[in-house]
Amino acid sequence: MSQSTDKTEPIANPEAAMDIVHAQWGPVWLRGIAAFAVGALMMHTGLQVLDVRLEWFFGIATFSFSWILVMTLLPVVTGVVIGMIYGFGGKYLAHFPPLAVFALSYYESIHSPLPEGVHLLPWGMWVMFVILQMEFCAVGGFLGEILVRRRTGWLHRYGPAPDASPLPIDDQVDTSRE
Repeated sequence: MSQSTDKTEPIANPEAAMDIVHAQWGPVWLRGIAAFAVGALMMHTGLQVLDVRLEWFFGIATFSFSWILVMTLLPVVTGVVIGMIYGFGGKYLAHFPPLAVFALSYYESIHSPLPEGVHLLPWGMWVMFVILQMEFCAVGGFLGEILVRRRTGWLHRYGPAPDASPLPIDDQVDTSRE
């Protein structure tokens, strides 16, 4: 029974490291700020174009086709863009732009006069709608991450991970086969 005495060094392969963590266009904080700003801008612009105020209620006419688009398609598309800008972790960042946009919109509606026949949604119902928006945006962020990973790949193309080192059991010789 002999044991290997040579010590194996961790694999230093910069190409494998590039495959594991794809070189991004900027540091994490810059990508986060850019993704948040673009996501908030997309949400705000989409609300303006579709002429929807989520915090306003004016009867059954509130639930129009444009309201449905704002509740479903707009946050998913926004999340995809956030996920593609930020990369891995975009699904977590995608929760916050809808929250910021709708919180500012609700604050504005509280402190300004409402049009004739419009009521402000109760706070609890508004929170439910905002949470739904945040979750749809997170789904879009997940899809954006997948789109980015499809471009850069999931697996190592150049061997084991750069920090791979043998396990202690790998150093022992298998004596049962002798």
